[in-house]
This record gives sequence, C-alpha cells and structure tokens, in this order.
Amino acid sequence: MRIAAADIGTNSCRLLIAEVIEGRLVSILKKITSTRLGEGLLESGWLHPKAIKRTVDCLLNFRDIMHGYQVSAYRVVATSAVREAVNREDFLAVAEEETGLSIEVIGGEEEASLAWEGVVRSLNFPELPLVADLGAGSTEFIYAGQSPVIKSVKVGAVKATEGDWSREQIRAALEEVLALAPRFRKNPLVLTGGTPTTLVAIKKGLAEYDPDLVHGQKLTYQEVEDLYQMLEGMPLNLRRRLPGLQPERADIVVKGVLIVLVIMDGLGKDEIIVSESDLLEGIIWRLAGASPGV
Repeated sequence: MRIAAADIGTNSCRLLIAEVIEGRLVSILKKITSTRLGEGLLESGWLHPKAIKRTVDCLLNFRDIMHGYQVSAYRVVATSAVREAVNREDFLAVAEEETGLSIEVIGGEEEASLAWEGVVRSLNFPELPLVADLGAGSTEFIYAGQSPVIKSVKVGAVKATEGDWSREQIRAALEEVLALAPRFRKNPLVLTGGTPTTLVAIKKGLAEYDPDLVHGQKLTYQEVEDLYQMLEGMPLNLRRRLPGLQPERADIVVKGVLIVLVIMDGLGKDEIIVSESDLLEGIIWRLAGASPGV
C-alpha cells in the first residue's frame, strides 16, 4: 500500500511517498520545495498573499504527484507558520478549496511525537535519544522514555534570521529545555531538519543531495563551529553556490547553524547524530498502523 505524507512548513513544503513492507519503510519518492510560507510572519503575524500562492501551487503539484503514484492514503499537516498565523483559517480555506486536499494543523507536541517516531524507527541507539527537530519556525524536543519530555519552542532558522537573533537571544528562548542538560547527560542527541542535514551535506561536499549519505552521520561541536564560522564569513552570493547547500536555504543557514551550536553547548553535547528520517516518516508509520505510538 502506497502512503503519502506532506508537511507544510515555515520554509518549505515536503512530500514523502512510501510503503511499509515486512516492517520496513521503503521510500518511493521524497520531494522538497522552498515556499517560504512564513516570510514576514514574525513581524506581521500574517501569512502574506504571495507566500500563500507559492504554497498552494506547491500543494497542487504534490496532489498531482500523489494521484500519479496512486497512493491509498495520505496525510497533509501544517506546522509552525500556519499554527501561529492570524489568518490561518483563511489559508486553510483557500488551500483546501483549490487543491481538494484535507489539511490538518498540528500542535507542537504532535509534531515532536511524529519526529520521534521517524527517528527511533530508523536508527539504533545504546540509550534512548533526546530528539530535537529543528525547523524554520520552531524546534521540537522529545524524549519518550521514562518521565517523557515533549516541548515545542518558537525558535527556528527563518524566525531567528528575520529577527536577527543573537546567540544570547537564542539561548534565552531555549532556556527551559537547556535546563534539562543534567538529566540527558548520557543520552544521544539526535537532530532532524533542514539545517542539520545541510551541515552534513556541506561537510561531505555533496553536489547532489543523497539522503543515504546523510542519515545517521555524526557531527562534532568543533565541526559545527567551523562550518558556522565559514558560512558566517561567506557572502550570500557565494553561499548560494556552495556544494551541499540549497540556494534557497543560503540566507537562513547561518542562524540555523547558530541554533545548533546553542543547543549542543547548552546541553553539554560534544556531538550530534543527524537523522534524515523525521516527521514525514512518522506519519507514514502511523498511517500504516505499524506504530507503537508515543
């Protein structure tokens, strides 16, 4: 049975079509399109008409792809940008009417739970991990072991870029989560999202993105710091030509990497594990009815 999952994010829309075969998730197609739906949201609180049009056009394309692949079930979710927008209902009405798709706005806790699902089903760990799903508009933290923790923080790469947030401002926004550092001293820290996967792609110099070369890779604090210094000192036009970095992400990557550094430093972690598998895979598992849940 072919299943589709789509995520309407602050910076991009993503689509995954997959099957679950004998307890394994088999990816058939994965597509990402930069729509920057959350552009200007921090200042105005509204989703802008041009950003809405870009996103609806993308969803029309996703709908056609799903029809072409004859998916049996699908779920489309909207996260941080739509969650926070004053005109979220207007966006949903337009998007659903024009595409015929059913769109769900999910809360931060469900977003975190789905990301956890995608991570723990795709990687093996000696200890249950603390997972941080770093997005463009928010970052979700989840630990689903004994005394679970699920937190959604309004810190993301687009938001930090538009607000020109400093390291200190990012740390202050993450203060509640970073205070948990002693509890998670022995747990691996796994990061998902466009920023951490991009860091691996830049490190490896991937001219063409290959998820198999990114998933499960480790980055040390020093490697992330070195990449941050390189990217911060590089003019935007050169960043856009850097192997491993999507041109559409070039303007937000510096603040995204700064968020990674603050998380690592605040939680006392010398390294992170990067997961290509995240919320989209979590949706597939749950639609397939093969999930233990969180």
